Amino acid sequence: MKKFKISFKKILVVIFISFISISIYGGPSYNVDNLRIEAYINPDGSVDINELVQYNAYEINGILYNIDYKGYGDLKNLRVFYEKDSEFVPAINNNSQRRGTYSLKDRDDLREVKLYYPMRDTKKWFLFQYTLSQGVTVYNDIAQFNRKMVGRGWQIDIENIQVKIILPKNVNKEEIKAFGHGPLTGNVDIISGREIFYTLKGYYSGEFVETNILFPKSLIPNIKPSLVKNEDGYEKIMKMENKLADKADRERKFAQMRGTIGNIVFFLWGGWIIFIVGLNYVKNRKKYKVENEYGEYFREAPDDFSPAVGGSIAYRHVSPNQLLATVMDLVRKDIFEMIEDRENNKTILRKNSYDESSLKNYEKFVVDWYIDEIGNGTEVSMEEIEENIRNRKNAIRFGRNYEKWESMVEKDMKKVGFEKEPVKKLPIVLGMITAFLSVPLGPFLAVYFDNGKFIIFPFVAFAVLVFTTSTRGKYTLEAEKLRVKWLAFKKFLVDYSNLEEAKLASIYIWEHYFVYAIALGVAEEVAKGYQKIFRDSGENISRLNRTPLMGMYNRNSGFRSIERTVSRATTRGVSELAKSRPSSRGSGGGFSGGSSGGGGSRGGGGAF
Repeated sequence: MKKFKISFKKILVVIFISFISISIYGGPSYNVDNLRIEAYINPDGSVDINELVQYNAYEINGILYNIDYKGYGDLKNLRVFYEKDSEFVPAINNNSQRRGTYSLKDRDDLREVKLYYPMRDTKKWFLFQYTLSQGVTVYNDIAQFNRKMVGRGWQIDIENIQVKIILPKNVNKEEIKAFGHGPLTGNVDIISGREIFYTLKGYYSGEFVETNILFPKSLIPNIKPSLVKNEDGYEKIMKMENKLADKADRERKFAQMRGTIGNIVFFLWGGWIIFIVGLNYVKNRKKYKVENEYGEYFREAPDDFSPAVGGSIAYRHVSPNQLLATVMDLVRKDIFEMIEDRENNKTILRKNSYDESSLKNYEKFVVDWYIDEIGNGTEVSMEEIEENIRNRKNAIRFGRNYEKWESMVEKDMKKVGFEKEPVKKLPIVLGMITAFLSVPLGPFLAVYFDNGKFIIFPFVAFAVLVFTTSTRGKYTLEAEKLRVKWLAFKKFLVDYSNLEEAKLASIYIWEHYFVYAIALGVAEEVAKGYQKIFRDSGENISRLNRTPLMGMYNRNSGFRSIERTVSRATTRGVSELAKSRPSSRGSGGGFSGGSSGGGGSRGGGGAF
């Protein structure tokens, strides 16, 4: 069973590491925080463009910037600037690959700029200026500026994008039609009769931001007549834009509906997970509530259980405290004689003759273990035990003996009714199914509903899996009733010295209570109570042929030697045993989808 548990934990670790692992490579590390573009339309139809981009670099050698001018005439007046001391310094066009220089490459009307500018843990602005000689299309009835101002070629996401288009002159706003294409979260606003403003938060690599602006052709008086298209464009363009706008509106409505459905699915699945966790808790973990029917105190050891069983019931598990209580109970019963050899500074346990039938199997086991196996068959000293376990092989043997003794006590606990209910399997199976489904379901739903909060489900799945599979069941109602009795008895022992009956009790009753106090972890309180009452009296003490256990405890003599030895030996024995086991293996508004046909889609940037 233990091998299975270890293997299962390893499987969980492998799955978890696989799920959250991130590939680390030696490429550039950076973000692009802002991209601000201004396009000035000139009376001759050319367009002057300024592209201002902010890099937040962790470590890069420089930046890459691509300008797509296919279909827009010639690319003229290209200038590149980098930020230095809050000013823009012109970069030099050469192939020296020195800081502040750039090289150019042309490929099918795509100008590739490679700017050498190493950066580490800093933010910098870069400016690219250029002119498109044929930026505007002029029809018989209208002028059009249609371009993908942000192309698909960006290697990385961009946090904020702003695009401003400035017309040659101011006109009536009603004479301007402005459309935007790209992510439906973008917006376009006609600010004035001359400026149109596009914004987008959260651009993802591979997307684009396209402008399509219609304005009076009278603003382009100096265009070459040969470049004017001999056809009407307004109706055709408006029809296309209206069609795209209708499609975008349908997509928005669907997105809103999908968002609502996504929220419902999220809360339904989240509610199901909470239900499954709650079901597992109620069925396999929640303790029964038991009212104390016996008053504040239980004045005698409940059901006459041994100190080992009683203490283990109170703490729900067996511990070295119960072993110590068993040893001292054997002293109380005169099966062991405790001798303080002051001359040799030793504490000795000597075996007296006894009736084996009077002992529990785990009590007889302690006698054989201590006296016959570690001792010489007649007696054993605490110093011998400590010397014995210094040897690793002996320590492992001691640990095995402790586990045998522990299992004997646990069997006796079950016999008296202190046991767990069988684990309810259905809640566990449902929990495992829920956890395994949540791992692929979370990312799938996040993509389908475009809602990142679903990503939490795979992480929650691991918690659910651990919670449901690690349950060991809960104690029966009868077991909890037994425990309430023993806790009431423990309280009685703590308060016993303050009760009137304690002053009249014989030394035998005090010793009887004291061994239970050891098992219940309140030996010190009981020993102090004994000292308070019998400090000046030898009446009861004289009835024993030895020093009372409480007196030894208070005097910090032989008792403390046994207490220390049992604790050390058990701890070292179990520790060495564990080590020895082998390991198991238009007029403003939102963007439309689609494209109105503008060029510039290959534009973009990155780093190297």
